[in-house]
Amino acid sequence: MSRSRKVPPPEQLAPLRRQIQEWRKVRTGPEPMPENLWAGAVALAKEFGICPIARALPVDYTALRKRVERPPEAGLVKPTFVQLPATVAPTGAPAATIEISARDGSRMLIHLEAGRGMEAASIVAAFLGSRG
Repeated sequence: MSRSRKVPPPEQLAPLRRQIQEWRKVRTGPEPMPENLWAGAVALAKEFGICPIARALPVDYTALRKRVERPPEAGLVKPTFVQLPATVAPTGAPAATIEISARDGSRMLIHLEAGRGMEAASIVAAFLGSRG
């Protein structure tokens, strides 16, 4: 994310600032700001920096920072099932089974043949890393 640290021109901020002010006038209690307004603030913050945009609009700095730093979720497809090719272990060779549960409730079960633990390490790391 590159920030040029320049001051955004008023004509670029005015429409979004006006929309935020209008939303604040018509809301009927404590409710979150609509996503389309946040999206506009995030786009400006990515270009000009979080602090200048939070002050200029005005919106909560911490909430804006979290939205700017959050990875985009739209367009990403997370796999729900991954099937790995099965290999047959020689008879008598000890095997192992690994079951992993992430905080979000997703689970993974790995059946290993003897001597194949290093391959599982990268699979486990990828599984747990995608739950960040």
